[in-house]
Amino acid sequence: MKNLNKISIIFFLFIFNYNQTFSQAGALDPTFGNSGIVINDSFSAGNASAIQDDGKIVVVGTSFQPGIILWRFMPDGNLDNNFGTEGRARLNFDSHFNTGRALGIQNDGKIIVTGYYYPESGNGYNDIGIMRCDATGKIDSSFGSNGLVIIDIDIEDLVTSLKIQPDGKIAISGDVRESFYDQKRTFLLRLNSEGILDESFGDSGIVINNYNNATNNKALVIRPNGKLILCSDYNWNSDHSTFELQSFNIDGSVDESFGVNGKAKYIFGDGESGTWNTEMYDATLQQDGKIVCTGTSGKNNDISMALCRFNADGSVDQSFGVDGGIIVPYKNKEVDNRSIDVQTDGKIVTCGDIQDDPNPGTLIITRFLENGQLDLAFGKNGFAAFNDIGNYPAGKTVHCLPDGKTLISGNVELYTQILLVRLNGDNVLAANFKDIKAAQNNDAITITWQTLNESGTKSFSVERSMNANDYVGIGTVPAKGVASSYSYTDKNPLDGTNYYRIRENAINGTNTFSQVVKVLFNSTGAISLFPNPAKNTVTVKGLNKNITAIIKITDMQGREISSQNFTQSSSATLNIRALAGGTYFVQVAQEGKVVRLKLIRE
Repeated sequence: MKNLNKISIIFFLFIFNYNQTFSQAGALDPTFGNSGIVINDSFSAGNASAIQDDGKIVVVGTSFQPGIILWRFMPDGNLDNNFGTEGRARLNFDSHFNTGRALGIQNDGKIIVTGYYYPESGNGYNDIGIMRCDATGKIDSSFGSNGLVIIDIDIEDLVTSLKIQPDGKIAISGDVRESFYDQKRTFLLRLNSEGILDESFGDSGIVINNYNNATNNKALVIRPNGKLILCSDYNWNSDHSTFELQSFNIDGSVDESFGVNGKAKYIFGDGESGTWNTEMYDATLQQDGKIVCTGTSGKNNDISMALCRFNADGSVDQSFGVDGGIIVPYKNKEVDNRSIDVQTDGKIVTCGDIQDDPNPGTLIITRFLENGQLDLAFGKNGFAAFNDIGNYPAGKTVHCLPDGKTLISGNVELYTQILLVRLNGDNVLAANFKDIKAAQNNDAITITWQTLNESGTKSFSVERSMNANDYVGIGTVPAKGVASSYSYTDKNPLDGTNYYRIRENAINGTNTFSQVVKVLFNSTGAISLFPNPAKNTVTVKGLNKNITAIIKITDMQGREISSQNFTQSSSATLNIRALAGGTYFVQVAQEGKVVRLKLIRE
């Protein structure tokens, strides 16, 4: 946080130009819709979307007609004729429920939608509406009262997020107000799978949170242990607002083990003068339990995309960006980063838009490496920007798909048409790969996969990377010629995060790739760094003094900075005075065994 003024310089130093092709990550996927784009002239806005297990896309939004309207699209972008009427299902309870803000899909395929329910009093305020339909688009009368649940907390209840827990319970968050000027309360509620408030949670199913200053809830995250994290922006003083997280136990009580008394915050521009305008839009949970958040921030009117990351315990992840956060400028324009998701290889994707860039606006998708740096292999210089797909495109939800591609949902033409956009992933992925998995097995990692078809396949190469960018082959397995199961054991994995993919080698010399899988490898050895973070020197402890140790320092992309040999010593001290502040890797090799440790240079 201390070096935010350097952030723009850091990112612009990486900028270079290259031509975009259809096979490049971030290019429009020509196999989806009309050359990668679907525009549905629905006279409705697409506020949120969800992906079914079979790849079908469900969209809900604001309708200018009575009732909630859902659309379901096939994985290729065509409307699903088995849903509702020609892919469109109108759930017409009454004219008071026509704004869907969030949705989720249950394990049985049923769809839960929540949004604004406007009561008959006609005072302009709203309650919380929740409804459920079956997998065909018909109202499920077994949920709530004939398929509908209405919850009235105060005069104005603004729904933000909905998440379905693994046990089937439904968690919903948002803001609660007495008037427009009352912005100091948020809510968190939970229903059971039948649509009844869960009495075991909070006060009869509801938790109300009070603040000293204006606070707006923007996202909800459910952790694997069942705890819930409420993600908001908080105006904590007149000059700085923050990204703030609050953790709650499964019964709705405050999780005191998280952050400080259950709360964690990130302050952009901390310690710098001037007014810093910060707004959170979304947050998501990584596979390693870290929480990454996105929105906007900047000094005075110089507003840009902003991200930060928290560790699972609520502390700021100092290895991300600069001191845990990044501000990313784009052509001196304010990009509203509305949604965030994480690929299986740990790369982070956001989507948003610029509504005045100039008419008719621009859709922006941005991808970051796991350490928060822009991923220059994506789009152009890390950005995929589209300003010719309709007037005023708005990106509302981004999905990182299992095959490595990216799907964005939103709307165009001032919220009267639904927009879907799909972008290519890093490689041309083989359609016949299935169930790519990798897991630690004692001091090794075993990679398994299945094939559905091996016509024309010669062999399979297992490739490994330390940064999800630069891959090296570590073994080759001959193809069996028919659909088969395979297994390969990496007997010398890197200590820390390993990324794997399978390269299919065709007889004609072409290659296709599987999706990337990620494994966090915990070595049984005792090699460690002290101190860490470090300023001038760092000591590597736990070496086998009977074996020569080759110790290298690399940057986050794996580029070697220094290499030294140490013999007959159980420890080695490295001089790091010449390194700039940031995150590096210390790689220790002894008799074929490689251990990689993350180093933070203060």
